[in-house]
Amino acid sequence: MRIEILYTNKSKHIKPVADAMARWVKTYAKKIDDFDDCGCVDLMVIGFDDSTWKDGQLEAFIKNLNRQKVRNIALVNAFYINDHKMKNMIKLCQETDLPLMREQYSFKLTFKQLKEIDQNVIDGARLYVEDMVNLVRDYY
Repeated sequence: MRIEILYTNKSKHIKPVADAMARWVKTYAKKIDDFDDCGCVDLMVIGFDDSTWKDGQLEAFIKNLNRQKVRNIALVNAFYINDHKMKNMIKLCQETDLPLMREQYSFKLTFKQLKEIDQNVIDGARLYVEDMVNLVRDYY
């Protein structure tokens, strides 16, 4: 099973979470630019935060994906005030007819977490990616 954990270049708060999820599934977290689209991906987890309202890199990346190369997509979002960016990315995945997983992982950043992400958030992300891997392995 091929699993890819990706994050955008502008997402500075999602990187430690992506690294923890990648260690859990014995792979490496990569920036979207470093993704090699050779072969089929069974589960792609894309992490982003709402530090920028419009992320052209993320939107262009999602628009270039297709069902033949990616079998399942899961989204992970860090937000400060609201999760509108997550809703917009879900809508974009649905418009481009991508196989989006039913559950997404989103967490709110507090002022204290601007310097270091809380361990509960990382544990929740690990549990989320473990559940998504089990779903893909057992049902898809």
